[in-house]
Parts: sequence; C-alpha cells; structure tokens
Amino acid sequence: MNDLILLVEDDMSLGKILKDFFQNNGLSVIWSVDGENALVRFKELRPRLVLLDVVLPGIDGFGVAAEIRKINGVVPIIFMTGTAFDIENYHKAYRLLRATNYIEKPVNPHNALAQIMSMLEPAGIRKFTISNLHIVIDGQQLTINHKNFQLRDKETQVLSLLLENINFTVSRNDILNKVWKDDKFQMNNALDRSVSHIKKILKEFPSISITTIYGSGYQMKIKDDKKNRRLSQAPGSVFL
Repeated sequence: MNDLILLVEDDMSLGKILKDFFQNNGLSVIWSVDGENALVRFKELRPRLVLLDVVLPGIDGFGVAAEIRKINGVVPIIFMTGTAFDIENYHKAYRLLRATNYIEKPVNPHNALAQIMSMLEPAGIRKFTISNLHIVIDGQQLTINHKNFQLRDKETQVLSLLLENINFTVSRNDILNKVWKDDKFQMNNALDRSVSHIKKILKEFPSISITTIYGSGYQMKIKDDKKNRRLSQAPGSVFL
C-alpha cells in the first residue's frame, strides 16, 4: 500500500483506463467519481498522491484540493483539466492549493504515470525510463545510462517537466510559472539558457531530443521508437 494513489475522475471510460493502467504498472489505486466520496476515501486511506479532475459533480476539483490541504499540506496533487489554466486558475492551483502539477486532457496514461512515479520516488530523486534510456535526476545531478552530468536547479526542474510530458508541447508560460513562479517576458532569457544547456547534454543520446515549438514552447521527443509513436493512437490518448 506504499504506492497508494487517489484518482478522482467522473468520466467512467477515462477513469477505468487510468485505474487499470496504473494498477498494471504496480500502483494501488482508489477511484472516486465525485468530490464528496474522494474526501471520505482520502481521510480513510491517506494516499500518497492525488490525481484530481477539475470539473466534477458537486464539489469541484479546487474545492476537493482545498479540503485536502486542511488535512495534509504536502501530499502531491496533480490536476487534470480539459482547458489550459488561465491566470486566475494558476494562482488558485499553485499558490493557494499548492498543486504539484497539472495535466491537460486528452490524458496520455504513460505521461500521467511518469509524473506520478517521479513524485513517489524519495524526495529529490526522479527516475524515467524512456526508449533505451534510464534517466535519474537526483538534486542537481543528472544520470543517463550511468553517465553523470551536473545541472543547475532550474535546469533540473525544466528537464523533469519536459520528461513528464513526452511528445506533448509544454508552453513557455507553463514552464515559467511552474519553475520560476514568474512568467514575465524578462524571464524568457533564463528559460532559453536552461533549455540550451540541456540540449547540449542530450546530443549524446540521439533517441531523445528537445524541439522548439516556435510561438508556443518546447517538446521532448522520442526518435525512432515505433512503440512510443503509437501512444498517440489507441488506447494511449483519451479525448474528452
């Protein structure tokens, strides 16, 4: 029960896909379809992480998170949302409710699992297995297939965020808000420098790369991996 997570999703199809996928990958899952039941189960079972839909019948996801924060101030909370967060929701999620992250729908179960597993690792350690690479981020040290590299603190956070969203574009504003807690225009230079340093390291590993999506953000891509390319087809991505 050490890897018990609470999944809160009212869509029965998506909920079952995520629950089955997580359990097949070694997690124990409590699945609630509404906010009231989610709070009861959270109080009873004290899961290590909460994956929480924003739009729910009755109490919405923000209301559920607010009640959870009264009980536990540090448990990771990942929101799932069908629309991008606006400024008001960013403030509510990250500053008031201390959210760990959020996932935009359509939800890719593989990316959701990567986020969850990285957060269930011991504090400060994040592990990813992607294509033929075993990646460990421990503090400011990056290890790829037993080869070590030194990163700055912000670089480790940027890299983790991109790895958690393989094959999906992460917008510049999202990265700046989550890593620097500030999306002012002046912060873009700091972001570009961080990505540039990470790209130089990844040149040694041709199976993955960071692509600049001009006018939007960055995307971590897997190269020549037919299995991962199929993730964007059935049943990996669920459109709602």
